[in-house]
Amino acid sequence: MIIEQLHNLYPNLADLRMREIRVDKQQRKVFCVLSYPASEDFNNAIKSQIVEFIKNTIPKGYYCNVKFAEDNFTLISFTRNLTDLIKEHFPIYANIGKHQIETHIADKQIDVVFNVGGVTKKNMEMSEFCEKLSEFYNDYTSYKVSFGLREDAQQKTAAVEEQEKLVQLAINRELLKPSRFFRVSGQKALFGKEIVAMPMYIADLRKPLDNCTVCGVVSAKSCRKAKNNPLLYVCSFTLTDGTGESLPCVLFVRLQITDVETIMSETGRGEAEARTLAEKRILSNDKKLKDILWLSDGMSAVVRGKACYGQNGQLELHVYDLCSCKIYPIARNSEFKRPVADEYLLVKPEDCAEYRQINFVDQTYGKSLLDDKDYVVLHANGISFGNITEGKIYAICGVKLRNGHITQKFFTYVNPETEITDERTLEQCQTASSKLIFYPTLTEIISDLYKFVYGSRLVGNNLQQIVQLLDYYAAPMDYKFSNELVNQTDLIRDLFDNSILDASVNAAKLEDVAKKCKIPCRNLVFCSETALTVARCMAMLSDNSK
Repeated sequence: MIIEQLHNLYPNLADLRMREIRVDKQQRKVFCVLSYPASEDFNNAIKSQIVEFIKNTIPKGYYCNVKFAEDNFTLISFTRNLTDLIKEHFPIYANIGKHQIETHIADKQIDVVFNVGGVTKKNMEMSEFCEKLSEFYNDYTSYKVSFGLREDAQQKTAAVEEQEKLVQLAINRELLKPSRFFRVSGQKALFGKEIVAMPMYIADLRKPLDNCTVCGVVSAKSCRKAKNNPLLYVCSFTLTDGTGESLPCVLFVRLQITDVETIMSETGRGEAEARTLAEKRILSNDKKLKDILWLSDGMSAVVRGKACYGQNGQLELHVYDLCSCKIYPIARNSEFKRPVADEYLLVKPEDCAEYRQINFVDQTYGKSLLDDKDYVVLHANGISFGNITEGKIYAICGVKLRNGHITQKFFTYVNPETEITDERTLEQCQTASSKLIFYPTLTEIISDLYKFVYGSRLVGNNLQQIVQLLDYYAAPMDYKFSNELVNQTDLIRDLFDNSILDASVNAAKLEDVAKKCKIPCRNLVFCSETALTVARCMAMLSDNSK
């Protein structure tokens, strides 16, 4: 290992650590991050020597990028580093809050104690959690880090239920896991290796992946030389599959050095051997350039590579392998035909007692706008609703009205599969980011939510964005929310106009509507409260129709 060789070369730098080493074979790059405590001995001259040594150690032809980090921790920085590590490598324990971690730093010693419940403590001991953390930090920092477990007697017995819930969610995640693939045949490798994996739907590619395979028709193909490297060609194109979804792709084509003198200096070969090698490389480069030209718009291709976020913040694919192929059409109807589930799987709606506002005035009421219709007030808490690939929901609530009467309420927290940093809003929603991991994902509740809203008109203020996000996650399950969407503000305004109540109210402000209808409005943020408040106002206005 490089770090062991460095320790042998610089015995006085025993605190030197290799925090990260990453190899990108496609771009022929090696990335290293080393750390050392702040010291006058570790100066720029030593750093230059280390960089030069690493460059000579890695294989020839690879570019080396070496960075240095200061090996110095404070109580706050180490706790943040530890919690990030647990979330990334031990997500089952990501619910452990900072208040459950006791950290003491003295000189070069860090002592950490986890205060957890009895069940969690046993699970950590069986999985050798502390030993794995110690092994990681032994290679990561020169600090001596020790980890211990302490059973917290005040932890609620709900820990067992949480473990059971996690197991059930894991089972449901596998049962409901989307599995949509295209069938391809006649693969012919153009770049890299022949691809034998089944390509997934582009629509199902929702987050960065180190290795994924997609297929489609090539369009908008362009090719150019890299600005700083005349031997590197950048080929860009868009791939569109049978669902109509598209994905930008980037293929880096690296040519080999053909200059005889350069080959002689790099390989140490004689002039005759270098000329022979240069001729072979010229032929190889010509073939690569012909393959680039042969890749054209309208061609069917299957590609494999790394999905990551590009400069515009959208997902793109860095292609490693590319094959021409024949793509078979999607073997299903263009419409979503999956039937409504017979039973609720994870989230069961609760029945609501009919909400009525007492009226002491003898009045003969007319026909309500809600009569003979089913409505569901659908509200959600989340982030980035306008971007279906980045949008996340962490709480969703629906309240059903039939003939103007409230009948059922559907509510659940949702695991957003990402970190929600707005703890203030989460607190208003009566939850915390550490608790959301114990709830089902949006994909897992789609079947139950679809069953709840089926055949009803949806009422809300930003429904188009919410439904678009729901459809994005529902598509792999062969569901589509085709409900009629009704603007909440417009409907409430029409209900006021059709009621005996004074219509001089701002229908866009829920607090004003609730006050006019004499309905309690406790929370203007939490979807569970706002959806129920809107439904109660609708029921009240329906009961007081002209």
